[in-house]
Amino acid sequence: AAPVRLAVVDELVRHGACACELRAQLNLSAPLLSHHLKVLREAGLVSCQKVGRRVEVELDRDALARVAGSLLAGEQAA
Repeated sequence: AAPVRLAVVDELVRHGACACELRAQLNLSAPLLSHHLKVLREAGLVSCQKVGRRVEVELDRDALARVAGSLLAGEQAA
């Protein structure tokens, strides 16, 4: 995974956030953050919901747990 996507997930593990907050915390341009959020949404790891002018981003913890479980299972098989 791209380091930026890992940083986004790391921020969202603590709490959901507005995309504008993520941009500021990670020092990213709006287009770059939008691209990475799209990849994470398509992977089913985050959801985004527009609330007024804000875009609220939340981590799908169940999906993240499944990914982590798959990675750990693959590590044990190796």
